[in-house]
Amino acid sequence: MRKIAATLVALGLTLGLLGAGISATFTDSASATMSVHVGTFAMSISAVAPAGGTAVVSSDGKSVTVTCSDIQSSAAGSCISAITVTNTGSIPMQVGVAVAGPAAPFTSALDPIPPVAGPTLAQGETYVVNGGLAWPVLTNAQLGLTYTVVYTFSASA
Repeated sequence: MRKIAATLVALGLTLGLLGAGISATFTDSASATMSVHVGTFAMSISAVAPAGGTAVVSSDGKSVTVTCSDIQSSAAGSCISAITVTNTGSIPMQVGVAVAGPAAPFTSALDPIPPVAGPTLAQGETYVVNGGLAWPVLTNAQLGLTYTVVYTFSASA
């Protein structure tokens, strides 16, 4: 009986050890990658030269200098240039304009007068205003002087 018990114990240990060595492991995995591209935000400006004048755009497209021809008469008049702002980015932008100058008796000739909030431009869209200077009948007090108006276009999103 001892022999049988010892044999059974040995057989049990052997089968137990063999059973522990035989196993299966199951694994699995999954992943998700998410990315986002941030668009671009940019604008450019251009202008049409007024009659007898010039319109020079800076190399970066961020400013334009419009020069009117010399005033040759004391009569009331104006110098107007079509100014175009273009959304060159991919993000829609709301455009506003601020006016600085000119000194009296000259006035800014901005048409149309932009709304306080300004228009919203989608990618590639443009906003055109006619800007410039207007003046009443001039006197000797204005002889030889230079008058300037500056339109600053800004954008926000």
